Amino acid sequence: MTRMFRAPCRWRAPRTGGSVPRNFWPLVTSLAAAVACSQGAGDQVTPPVDLGMTSAIAPYYNDGNLALYQVNVPVSLPVRRPTADESQSLGSAPPGTPYPHAPFLTAEDESLEVHYVISNLDTAPHTVSLLIDPWNEFVRWSPGVTVVSDDETVPNFGYDLSFWVDALSRVEGDMTQDDTQEIAIKLAAVENVLFQQQTVATSVMDNGSPDATTLVNHIFDAQNWSNSGDPLFDPWIPSVIAGLTGFDLGLRTVDGPANVAVEITMQVQDLNGNRFVVQGSNVPQMGIPTTVLSPPAARF
Repeated sequence: MTRMFRAPCRWRAPRTGGSVPRNFWPLVTSLAAAVACSQGAGDQVTPPVDLGMTSAIAPYYNDGNLALYQVNVPVSLPVRRPTADESQSLGSAPPGTPYPHAPFLTAEDESLEVHYVISNLDTAPHTVSLLIDPWNEFVRWSPGVTVVSDDETVPNFGYDLSFWVDALSRVEGDMTQDDTQEIAIKLAAVENVLFQQQTVATSVMDNGSPDATTLVNHIFDAQNWSNSGDPLFDPWIPSVIAGLTGFDLGLRTVDGPANVAVEITMQVQDLNGNRFVVQGSNVPQMGIPTTVLSPPAARF
């Protein structure tokens, strides 16, 4: 068993900053491609990843009941692609896991911390959601929305944090190693739910349990943690947790389009010693997984 039970420290409380500088980064999506400020693969600090939304953006989703304004950018961690020999030696998936084979990268092989700064460039306040839709080497989470009724549509969860950002101001905070480990556990548990639903003869959601979409939203809810004994979460945690290889970083508003931006930097540690690419190397990286996983009822 390699399940990890950590103290529920949650994300560190955001800090409110002053006004946004006039020369703040342009409101465009950009992604830094390399890592820097490191002595090697074991301890890397990424350059900033910037993501912006403008008030001219069209809705990401609009069905007449719900209009979501959202922007996203993929953020890959510098995880090394296994060699052919390493892939061959991984072996079959451990019992009780949803993976096609044993993971090359487990959650115990990495430490990831994320520092974020969310800025509101408008003269009116906004509620802004910071979205982290995680990947591992097997799947990429894409939550979409669920139509509950003719009158109600709701976003499905990734790891979402919402902030009230005053006019011409910013908030900043950190996702700790405990937070990002928890995100990896959430993704693994959701994979397990959907894998078992597809492979068992009768629905795993029988006997009065929630439907799969409700269950995966419960698991991904940032307020629900794997070490709390939650009866709707704990049974789905696999015996081995695949490590994060990246995520889709997003911003969302529901009160109309806005001029808002986020900047993140990440500190990555290779706890295994040989799972991350040394900066400046041309060793192939894991990259974005090709299999997209979504709640059964998701719409886009």
